[in-house]
Amino acid sequence: MSYLLRFLILFLLSVSSIFSEELKLQESIINFIAIHPFKTVNGKCSGAIVSPMILTQGANGLQIPKLVKIEIPISQIKSGDENRDEHIIESLGYPTITNISFISTSITAKENEWTITGNLTVKGKTKTVKTLATIQKEGQETILSGKFQVLMSDFDVERPSLLFATAKDEVSIDYRFILKP
Repeated sequence: MSYLLRFLILFLLSVSSIFSEELKLQESIINFIAIHPFKTVNGKCSGAIVSPMILTQGANGLQIPKLVKIEIPISQIKSGDENRDEHIIESLGYPTITNISFISTSITAKENEWTITGNLTVKGKTKTVKTLATIQKEGQETILSGKFQVLMSDFDVERPSLLFATAKDEVSIDYRFILKP
């Protein structure tokens, strides 16, 4: 009897490994949009450090990690205008504060979507955010993408102004993580 049990366990382990593969993060794209009456600012957050870097794709889809952590170096935020970039990073507390961070508190799955809740820390202030991430398969790539919005005032970030006109408080953030075997 124990021989049969060992055989079944080994068989199940070998079958489950056939139907699963590790996907490694190849690219992370995090962008933001801030609206000023005179200009819509489109920015990129380069150099993000994302953990975990490897997820498992199984027969039931992409395995949910226990925790997701993202750190964005403030000095790497670019909007296409060096003067504006200086003001942005200064308003985010740089050089005293060097990163914007996100740490998930819960991730739930429903078909090809994850509802991700977590703590976003900007300029030393932490607020809970929630986003719906869509999972798509495009050839060899698995893409996790979504968006959410935050208010600058929630993080004590000074809203930029020019000629007595002030930017909207709301900032839209979109993200796209590309994973490959």
